[in-house]
Amino acid sequence: MRSRTTLVLVLMTLVIGGLVALDYYRGTSTQELAAKSKRVLDFQSKDITGLKIDLTNQVYTLERSGDQWQIKQPLDVRANYSTVSSILDELEFSERNRVITDKELSGLTLRDFGLENPRVRLTLRNKKGSMVLLIGNETPTKDAVYAQLQGKKDVLVAPKSIYERVNRTLDDLRDRTVIDFQPASATRIEIKSADRVIELAKSAITTNAEPRWSLTRPLAVRADPNKVSELLADLSGLRVTDFVSESSRDIPTYQLDEPEREVTVWTGESGKTLQIGRVSTNDAGKVYAKLKSADSIYTVPSATVQKFAVQANDLRDAQVLKFSEGDVRGIEVLHGTDKIFLVHTDASWQVAAPVAAAADNIAVQQLLRHLGGLNARQFTADVATDLDKYGLAAPLATVTLRGDGTNVLAQLLVGALDASNTVRFVKRIDEPFVYGVDTNIVGWLPVNWLSLRARGLADLKPDQITKLTVEKKSGKMTLQRDADKKWKLLESVQGVIDNDALQRLLDEFAALPAEEFVREGRENLAEYGLDQPEATLTATAGDKTYTLVLGKPQDAERQYAFWSDPPLVFTVWTSRANTLLRDVVTQSNQSPASSTTNAPSPVATPSAGDNTTLPFARPEPTKAPAAQ
Repeated sequence: MRSRTTLVLVLMTLVIGGLVALDYYRGTSTQELAAKSKRVLDFQSKDITGLKIDLTNQVYTLERSGDQWQIKQPLDVRANYSTVSSILDELEFSERNRVITDKELSGLTLRDFGLENPRVRLTLRNKKGSMVLLIGNETPTKDAVYAQLQGKKDVLVAPKSIYERVNRTLDDLRDRTVIDFQPASATRIEIKSADRVIELAKSAITTNAEPRWSLTRPLAVRADPNKVSELLADLSGLRVTDFVSESSRDIPTYQLDEPEREVTVWTGESGKTLQIGRVSTNDAGKVYAKLKSADSIYTVPSATVQKFAVQANDLRDAQVLKFSEGDVRGIEVLHGTDKIFLVHTDASWQVAAPVAAAADNIAVQQLLRHLGGLNARQFTADVATDLDKYGLAAPLATVTLRGDGTNVLAQLLVGALDASNTVRFVKRIDEPFVYGVDTNIVGWLPVNWLSLRARGLADLKPDQITKLTVEKKSGKMTLQRDADKKWKLLESVQGVIDNDALQRLLDEFAALPAEEFVREGRENLAEYGLDQPEATLTATAGDKTYTLVLGKPQDAERQYAFWSDPPLVFTVWTSRANTLLRDVVTQSNQSPASSTTNAPSPVATPSAGDNTTLPFARPEPTKAPAAQ
């Protein structure tokens, strides 16, 4: 008895192991096999090459060509790929509710199930042959239908959704795409109306990996790539609202023999033309249209079609200058005979003229962004024969962007204001056109090199300073580092050095940035309170002397200052000035037997070798009376 039980267990193990192995090598699980056994039809959608739907009142024949489906009967037109795919998916994965066997059918006929003259005769064709599914009446519960595979005796109870999915009208099956093309593949567009032709062409040259489009008619100008992309997207996304007629005799009825507009798009040498006729009398939201190469007439949304009623200027590129910031190696701004010239080194921007100085990289980048973002508010003239009319014969400014070597990337002339003072005229050197731009261009275009100069005043570190003189209205103080790098007071000044306050002063002095440069030169300093300053600080580092003069307040947050070499008037934040004005020596309680105090000096000491006379003079120091 035990031997028999053991043998049965061994056989079961072998059978199960065999099924598992079969599943593994065939790539189909037992669960998948069970699911497939319940399906109404056994096929894979990707293998189907033909489909015939024979309804009681219509027959549709469809054929696959590559990735597309084409309706062959009753019309030879494109099929809606999504619709056909949804039909095939429904048929592939639909599972029967039950099977009525031949034994259960005893005494019944196919007529009882609506299968003698079925509501649908569905034929699927693949490379191996074809299969036919008959769909009959609904079941008494109305949630399923009777079906039968042709050549089989069993009657299936199948989901009602099978019938609903295949019971389509011709319009349901038709592709509603008006022009089938990929926008990225378009090479040319033509928009033709009764009074004008607009043509755009794509160049083989790209800008920042984006295609470059140009208007070629009615004038040769740069096209706005974003507007062209929108136009192509609208055209490729245009869909049929209603199918109206398939007869060429009806073409005049809908004003398509003399269309209001024709839109042609080329992909390579192949072009497709959409003809746009009159607006529907029953619905102003629809316009009649057709492809020039076909007889099918349909309606499309008038709102989308209206986007093709454009003027040439609507498609022009409003960006005045086209360049890549990374390609710019030089910037020249010319105001009359005054020239500002900047060059880009490996690390940063430098002012090369009118003086050599470090440039403010952020300010230069902001200038380039302003130039790159300069957009035309109006296209003033397509051919400028009289530049003087626009103030461009002797421009307010000329901006030149240079690349490597002598390569000029872009050049812009900035002219006069229009009569309304609302736009300023500008012109590119390489184009005949005059643009009108925002008047604020004169606000961000630099008028002198100081607006682009680096804000730092000196390339200096605090520990490089070996001597410091601070002159205030309260007196003069000189400090110097000794051999041990410790600070000591000079000129018999008595007191104790506050090393923390001194270090803060040195840190601020060495790294002091200008908040805004006002002007260069030593003239007319009185208007900034620099003839009677709050303080004059002179620092020595190596063989260089740096002098800073603090003048009167500009407003509640800033005050004027003067730097000696090069001579610059600028503003600093009052909070920074306060750090520089803070006392760094605490006076001793006991006065020495005799001491010398110097009266405050209202001026800065000229740098060594500086023969320029300051507009104010230093008074001679006076001796204080001897202590009692």
